[in-house]
Amino acid sequence: MAESLINSIARLRVIEKRLLTKEAVSRLAAAKDNEECLKILSESGYGAKADPDDPDRAEAMIRAELGEAYAVTEELMPKRFAPVLGVFRMRHDITNVKLLYKLRLLGADLDKAELGFGGIYDGEKLKAAVKKGDYSILPKPIAAALEELDVETYHVKDPQAVSAKLDGAYLNYAMGFKNPFVHKYFSALADFTDLIAILRGIPDERLLPAGEYSAAELKRFREALADSKEKAAGLLKDPLETSEVKERIRAAFGEYLKSGAIAPIEKARDEYLIGLASENRSDIDSPAPIVGYLLAREREAEVVRLITTAKRSGIPASVTEERSMALYG
Repeated sequence: MAESLINSIARLRVIEKRLLTKEAVSRLAAAKDNEECLKILSESGYGAKADPDDPDRAEAMIRAELGEAYAVTEELMPKRFAPVLGVFRMRHDITNVKLLYKLRLLGADLDKAELGFGGIYDGEKLKAAVKKGDYSILPKPIAAALEELDVETYHVKDPQAVSAKLDGAYLNYAMGFKNPFVHKYFSALADFTDLIAILRGIPDERLLPAGEYSAAELKRFREALADSKEKAAGLLKDPLETSEVKERIRAAFGEYLKSGAIAPIEKARDEYLIGLASENRSDIDSPAPIVGYLLAREREAEVVRLITTAKRSGIPASVTEERSMALYG
C-alpha cells in the first residue's frame, strides 16, 4: 500500500487513460461478430495479460483487467483508507454469500459452487462459513443478518428474503463508516436502488434502509405511482428542498416517463455514483479518486461482458449498441 495519497493520485491520472473510450465501446458494439469484437479489444490493449488459449477468451480478458485493477487500487490506496476500498469490494463477497446461502437452502453441494471474484474474502473460507453456519469471519452486521436468516428460513425457504436481508445488512455496514464519501455514496445507492425496486414491484419490506428518501416518502411514492406516474414524479422532490441526489433521481424518472424503460435510471445511478468520486478529484486527503477508478473499471467490464455475450448469442449490433451505450455512454 502507498504512503502518499498525493503520489497515488498523480499515478492514477496516468493509469486511468487506459479505460476504454465511448468510441471504443461503440466500435465493439458495432462489430460483426465475437471474433471481430475480441480483435478490437486486443488492439486496444484490453486483456493483454490474459491467456490467449483460454476457451472463454472474452471472460479471461475481463478477469485479467479486473484483477489488475484490484491489484493497482490496493497498491495505490494508503493503509489508513484500506477499509474504504474493502467496503466497496465487499459487494462481490455479498453476492457470493447470497449464492452459497441459497444453495444451502436447496441442499446443494456448496463445494461445487463457482464463485465470482473481486471480493476481499477467500472463496473457500466463505463456503466453510456458510456450510457450518459460523459467520464470524464477516463484519458483525452481516454475520448477524445471516444468523437471523438461519432462524427465519428454518421453516420457510425464501431465496428473495435472503437477498433483501443481506443487501440491507451490507448497506447498514457501509453506512456505518465515518468517511463522508462512503456515506454519501451508499446513501445515494439506496435511493436509486429503492426507486428501481418500486418500479419493479418489489414490496416495501424488501427495500434497502433509507437513504435521503425516508421509508414514509417511498411508501407515498409507491401509492402515488398506483394512481399515475406523473403524480408519483411530483413526490420525488419537494421544490423547496435542495438535494443533488434527489434532483438526479427526478431527472432520471423523467426519462423513465418518456420511454417506460428502467435502463436510463440505471445509467443515471452509475454516472452519479462514479461522479461522486470526481467531486473529490483534487482532494489530496480523500480515497474517492481511487475508488472511482475501480468503479469505472468494473462498469467497463460489465459493458465488455454484455457486448461479447451478445455477439456470441447473435443479438443484432443495433440492439447491442443501444444497450451498451445506455450503460457506458
